Amino acid sequence: MSAHANTPEHTLPELSGSAAKQTRIKGWVWPLQQQIALMVLAAILVFALVIQLWNYRTFMNTEIERTQEKHLVIAQNVSLSLSRYVTDVARVFAHAAIEVGNNNSEATRVAHMSLLESLNVESMALLPTFAADQPPPNWLGKNLPLPEQTVLDDLRAGTNATLGGVQISGLQRIGDGKHFILGYELPDQRLVIGYMRTDYIKAVQRAIAFGEFGHSAIFDQFGRAIAHPSPKVEENMVDASGISAVRRMLNRETGVEMFFSPPMQMDMIAGITFVPETGWPVMVPQPIYELSEAVNGSLSKSYLLAVVVAALLGAAGWAMSRRLARPVRHFTEISSKISDGDYTITLPDEERSSTEMWQLNEALKTMIRHVRSSDKKLREALRLEEEENKRKSDFLVIAGHELRTPLSGVVGMLTICREQTDDADRDRYLDVAWSSAKELNALVDHMVDFAEGTTGSIRLDPVTFDIEARIREIEALYGNLAQTAGLEFRRAGLGDGSTQIVSDPARISQMISKVLENAIKFTKEGSITLHSEILQQDDRKWLKVKISDTGIGIDETQLERIFMPFEQVESSFTRSYRGMGIGLSVAQAIATKFGGHITCASKVHEGTRFEIWTPIELA
Repeated sequence: MSAHANTPEHTLPELSGSAAKQTRIKGWVWPLQQQIALMVLAAILVFALVIQLWNYRTFMNTEIERTQEKHLVIAQNVSLSLSRYVTDVARVFAHAAIEVGNNNSEATRVAHMSLLESLNVESMALLPTFAADQPPPNWLGKNLPLPEQTVLDDLRAGTNATLGGVQISGLQRIGDGKHFILGYELPDQRLVIGYMRTDYIKAVQRAIAFGEFGHSAIFDQFGRAIAHPSPKVEENMVDASGISAVRRMLNRETGVEMFFSPPMQMDMIAGITFVPETGWPVMVPQPIYELSEAVNGSLSKSYLLAVVVAALLGAAGWAMSRRLARPVRHFTEISSKISDGDYTITLPDEERSSTEMWQLNEALKTMIRHVRSSDKKLREALRLEEEENKRKSDFLVIAGHELRTPLSGVVGMLTICREQTDDADRDRYLDVAWSSAKELNALVDHMVDFAEGTTGSIRLDPVTFDIEARIREIEALYGNLAQTAGLEFRRAGLGDGSTQIVSDPARISQMISKVLENAIKFTKEGSITLHSEILQQDDRKWLKVKISDTGIGIDETQLERIFMPFEQVESSFTRSYRGMGIGLSVAQAIATKFGGHITCASKVHEGTRFEIWTPIELA
């Protein structure tokens, strides 16, 4: 059975019920062909992911074990190097102290100071005993500030016997540099101190570097940084004794530690040990993520293989699903044409792909027959509805114009009567009547404006006029209304000079007035701001008027409704406000007639800002 009907002249109304539901879910339900192919591809990828996770975990454990062994060996080698260094320094310093203490000749001083400087000891001083009449310190090399007395006392009372009686203080900031203070007490109780720089220790630390953040770190016997990969930590001698790895080294433990490094802000794995002679902690840390990247690099080929296999099997699934989905897609296309109002389509007499498709084919034939029979009636109903709406709009225009004449007479006579002051009660009654007549007159104006907007009969009469003067007139009128309502009225921009433009002054005033009335109406306290300017945009001149208030505001989800006729935002704020709800609709219709537009931005309880954009010409 073939379909036969004329192509519709108009688009049918939007469907409801099950058809509307299908339209709503179209955006998130995928075609059957894609679903089957996607399920096959997802199953393959999940399987590959499980295998890769198992491989990653195995490889990662192996990499961690290898790194632990390597970093511990490196840390022990660094410790051995520093142990030899401090032993050499201690021996040379003790020998120099004894020789200079016994023979203070210039040749002895120069020879021993030269040897000490080669070991980064840049100064030595012989301090007198505690007797009050002893001479000042005897300096070899630079005259540097003496360390604090507590440091000197610790050096005198030191018990470190591993360095031949030489004591080493914690890292000290002396002047502009950082030094370790060496101490050796002579038999006559004179204390010899030396200032050892950290150059060699830093050189050893910087020689250990691998990866992006893999470096060694060395601390003094109190946990303060001597040499560190972070310049800031090293310069400030940051106390790291609170880190678990450093605490273990301060307790003279050797091993491997995983910990979080606050200076580096990352998880680390480190080999840890210490220098036996001084107790200095030595660690060789590396970020764990670098190990993860190394493992991922090793697994990259297997990742590629998994993706290739998934792509091949996904393509096979796509081909299989295409065969299954072809009849479904065919009927989907037919249904789409029917929903667009095309009833000239021809359905097959029989659909033999499956029982379900045959049933669907017959159901579509029946549906088309019923829709064709009712299509003509529906179009006739739409035509009658359009004519009725036009008659209503024509009535509003005629009624508005006819009501204006008697209303003007009523308002005029009431105004004359109000000027008579003979009777107080009469004045009160006339005030009520005059106010009601004015309100009725305003409603009639709104009706006429709305009817002109809906029927497209808005007429523009462009003339040359002074926009500055027009803005001042608007300010005078609505500034007074705002003050009466207890609001502050502000104006900025145009209004303080004279600018001649070509446009329709009455319509421009009408647009601005509608928005200002709305702003005053919905603002209980605060201010109304009127800002106007002339701009150049898109090779055209524009009059931009911005009206801001501090009123109740509008929820962002409701902004689209405010320009609809007879609409007020449904909320507890606006139900109590009177009005027909057509002012903004009229203003938007006039702006559209000009070729401009009105925009709105607002937040609840914070106020609203309207912008009116109108194309103009300069005179």
